[in-house]
Amino acid sequence: MLGFIGPFALQIFLPSVPGLIDEFSVDHATVQLTISLYLATFAVAQLCLGPLSDRFGRRRVILAGVATYVVAPVICANAASIEALAAGRMLQAVGACAGLMFSRVVARDLYGRDMGAAMIGFITMSTALMGAATPLLGGWIDVTFGWRISFWLAAVFGAVVLTVTYLWFPETHPGGRGTSILATFVDGRRLLRSPMFLGYACHGMCTLSAWYAMVAGLPFAMVDALKQSPTAFGAYFPLLSLGYMAGNLLTSRIAASWGIHRMLNVGIALALLACPLMLAWCLVLGPSPLALFLPMGLISLGHGLSQPAATSAAIGVIPTLAGSAAGFMGFGQWMVAAATTQVVGALQNATVWPTVIVVVGFTVLSALAYLFGRHAERRSLDSGAASAS
Repeated sequence: MLGFIGPFALQIFLPSVPGLIDEFSVDHATVQLTISLYLATFAVAQLCLGPLSDRFGRRRVILAGVATYVVAPVICANAASIEALAAGRMLQAVGACAGLMFSRVVARDLYGRDMGAAMIGFITMSTALMGAATPLLGGWIDVTFGWRISFWLAAVFGAVVLTVTYLWFPETHPGGRGTSILATFVDGRRLLRSPMFLGYACHGMCTLSAWYAMVAGLPFAMVDALKQSPTAFGAYFPLLSLGYMAGNLLTSRIAASWGIHRMLNVGIALALLACPLMLAWCLVLGPSPLALFLPMGLISLGHGLSQPAATSAAIGVIPTLAGSAAGFMGFGQWMVAAATTQVVGALQNATVWPTVIVVVGFTVLSALAYLFGRHAERRSLDSGAASAS
């Protein structure tokens, strides 16, 4: 439930985004701020909440974040301008961050690297399964009741999660109570000097950015380029979400026996294979919903295999700084994802190509980032073996 509140807040709102252009009399790029500012705030919040959880423990930080998540949608539902809506979305992102980020950190608190990847895959698979229907629900709410109702629904769901968390969620990391908060932040800088951490974190950054290039660009591609209805994106979206869910399901089942590097290699290969397939389909047969959603579903499948493995590896580089690692990694991932959504919105030209090119570019970069992190890990192991000898 904690992992789902973040995707729920974003995805239920996506089908309503094109309609806000007429609602508030603004352009594409301005409307896109309701997504990009959400993601940017999500990034900055992780940078702060991760070290705070290392110092004060996970439970208190999670409860404060989810409480914020309950209040923010009420502001959004009553927004009279695009600026007020964007501000409410930024506040909502702080609470969403506490859920999505710490669902993975807690998994890494409790398990080792390979089993941690399996648990992160299971959590992500569960959120993807629930999220597959969320844009379809959001499109139906938008057409039937108006976009504001989706925020009231988010507030109710947040209240349920807050109650369950308060009653039953245990403390999995009590924090370093003898360490000052400033020292906790400073200590986290060691992660930024680790090529291994940077490589695995950048892999996650690129795969996440590819995903949000899809979810930010495809609603416009469907309506403007392919002349589909606002509900069509929600109808095809399960191809992406189910592909990602299938990758995470496989990760949860086989990561412990395969190990993270085999998961990464297979996932990256699948995602790279889908890129020329999508380009050839669009160029030869012409753009269509299936020409976009089927190859991007395969990319999502590959990322579903590789992303949990890279996340587990990055968080576990320095186990005592798992919260800080998740915060630094999340900050980079979501800042780039935020910039990506804004760029994709600004590049819209009534064709599918801005979205396609950005997705392919980040998929290729994700493979290069993994190779960098893997090379650093091998060097570290070789140095350790030489020192032992």
